[in-house]
Amino acid sequence: MPETNVERTLGSILTSIEDIKRRMDRAEDSRAGLHEGMNSVVLRVSHIEADLTTVKRKVEGVEQVTEDVKKMRERAFGAGSAGVWLLRIGSAVLSFAAGLAAAYTWMTGRPPP
Repeated sequence: MPETNVERTLGSILTSIEDIKRRMDRAEDSRAGLHEGMNSVVLRVSHIEADLTTVKRKVEGVEQVTEDVKKMRERAFGAGSAGVWLLRIGSAVLSFAAGLAAAYTWMTGRPPP
């Protein structure tokens, strides 16, 4: 029996439908792969966010220590300045006392009591 025009058209339509089915299956597999990839990315981002929160807390602690160290350094500089002035004043007082003792010795001819 020779194929009629209708049978050829039906065969062509069936072939096209099967081709469309194959394409849809491939597209579905591709979308599944994309979903898996996105889920992996979301999981990695949530881990990064958790790690970032931990790092933020640690940095805040380090900032506190840094501020304390800066305050201590300023106090030490202040104490160092005060110490330098005290040494200068002390040296001046000792020099003055030594000068008085020398003057006493020179005027009386004997050392101070």
